[in-house]
Amino acid sequence: MLKFLLIALVLFIIIIAGFFLGIYFRIIDTNEANEKYGLYELPIIGEYFVRPVEDGESSVDEAEKRTETKKDDKKADAKTKSKPVVLSKEEIEKQTKERQAAEKKRVSKLARLYNEMKPEEAAKILESMDDDIVISILQRMDESQVSQVLTKFDTDRAANITKIMYNGAPKRVMQNPPQPGQNQSGNPE
Repeated sequence: MLKFLLIALVLFIIIIAGFFLGIYFRIIDTNEANEKYGLYELPIIGEYFVRPVEDGESSVDEAEKRTETKKDDKKADAKTKSKPVVLSKEEIEKQTKERQAAEKKRVSKLARLYNEMKPEEAAKILESMDDDIVISILQRMDESQVSQVLTKFDTDRAANITKIMYNGAPKRVMQNPPQPGQNQSGNPE
């Protein structure tokens, strides 16, 4: 029985090796098989086969069209880069609101993730983060979980975070980025 399995395995290996050698030495035409059996449509194998060119078009023509399209795209990009972009106040406000909504969504997702963690693990991760980020996350977490996480922090840091949360100080990082000519505190240089 073992001898039969060994012979079958050797034959299988020889057949597979022969198939690959046939492809390598172009004895087996993969393009014909691709067109005949639609190999390009198969889920995994299809990645290695190209959709056949339809009648009337040649692959050289397609390559030339793609090259011309890329050149046209580069020219259009160069034209658009040279013009300054002017946004109205409404557009700026709209973009700001969209950014704030996206940030709020990210923070809420993070808060849900940290709510699911053990307080020790959450505190270990949050301890290496900036106070503003930590406060944003803690404000959206369950109060019982926040109290447990805060007890795991260094006492000075926990006191500082609590003080900032109590005062309701605006976030320094995202809310008011310094304008040109101003330092981080927003004062003129």
